[in-house]
Amino acid sequence: MTVATKPRKKTSAAPVRAYESVVAKIRLLIEKEKLGPGDLLPPERQLSSQFKVSRHSLREAIRVLQEQGVLSAKQGSGNYIQAASHADLVRALGFSTKGSTRKLFDLFQLREMLEPQIAGLAAKMATEKQRQIIREISTELENITEFDQGQRTDHRFHEAIAAATGNELLFNMLQELNKSMLPSTSSSKEQKRRKSISNEGHRRIVEAIEAKDADAATKAMRLHIAEIKSEVI
Repeated sequence: MTVATKPRKKTSAAPVRAYESVVAKIRLLIEKEKLGPGDLLPPERQLSSQFKVSRHSLREAIRVLQEQGVLSAKQGSGNYIQAASHADLVRALGFSTKGSTRKLFDLFQLREMLEPQIAGLAAKMATEKQRQIIREISTELENITEFDQGQRTDHRFHEAIAAATGNELLFNMLQELNKSMLPSTSSSKEQKRRKSISNEGHRRIVEAIEAKDADAATKAMRLHIAEIKSEVI
């Protein structure tokens, strides 16, 4: 991480991306119309006109809400409110409406507290089969060229490590963290750089877990998250 960058101007708040404002508008629509689990969201064309936004921004916002468990798409039918209950929907909407910069900071802070310990425990507890799965996903990540696919596979990598602890609660917590991560909108150059940094971090983690070295796995995961955090935020 030694690439020179232009100094950033200090601002009072991070700029809001187009899709982020659409996420907030969809949330307000759900609350205003009292939509609940199983209800159908209005068609994309109608929402695009109603919100006065492009179809691209709308679809990006819908994708974010799908990843966060608020919406679910059905082929040829539309986007439905997805939640087992109104309480679940309220919790999901809570995740989706926080400012992205603040939310990312909070998520990374939580990951810094949680994942190094998960990696250390996985180094102690993982079976040979689980180590193999972690290694294979790491190799798969190095061969992926499509960035969005890489992000989804990265989630699988971290979840495989959590699964290797044998602690179902830790695994479920990490799954929820991954669902809350917003998709990246960085440039192709930034994506390539982040992929390289991420892959190197994964290699260190895999080596430590395969060596059954809990301390090394903990340190490798801590460094990995710190490096990615500095790239994303």
